Order: sequence, then C-alpha cells, then structure tokens
Amino acid sequence: MPKFPVALFVSMIALGAAAGAANAQSTCSGDFENIGGNWIATKYCQRVHAKRVAAQEHVRLTSHPMLARDETPGQFCRMHVNDIRTSTYCSEYNDD
Repeated sequence: MPKFPVALFVSMIALGAAAGAANAQSTCSGDFENIGGNWIATKYCQRVHAKRVAAQEHVRLTSHPMLARDETPGQFCRMHVNDIRTSTYCSEYNDD
C-alpha cells in the first residue's frame, strides 16, 4: 500500500513542473515582450508580429520559400516599406 501515496506524490510534482513550464511562455504585444514585468522590444516578437501581418494577407513568411504564397523576409519587407505594423521588423531589410 505505501507505493500508491508515493506514486501520487511523484505525479503531483510532475504536474506542477509541467504547469510551471507552461507559464514560462513569452508574452508578446506587437513588437514588445513582457520580460520580468517590463515591456521590451525583441526580435522574437517582431518576427511573430510580422508573421501575423503576413498571415492576414494570406502569405507565409519563411526563409526558404517553396510554395507560391511563401515570401522571404526581404521580399515581404520590400512590399511593406511604408507599413507601420512591420516597420521595426523590416528596418534591417529596408536600410539602404
């Protein structure tokens, strides 16, 4: 009988660890990521936001285009030079 309480205890610890890992996901709001309670512009969130804009236009943003609707970041940014939604992400592609 003592094996059941031990197994229950170990499974509860595993569930707690899994819940803690799920809460470790980053939170993006536009180009900004919530890091330690502060909103900081990060490349990760800029890329996520640009992919959302591309998806709204039925385009897939990828480094290795294979389909007709796939675009590289450079192609995407040339089409969005004056788009405020992607200006931060595209700044490195649109510099002269």
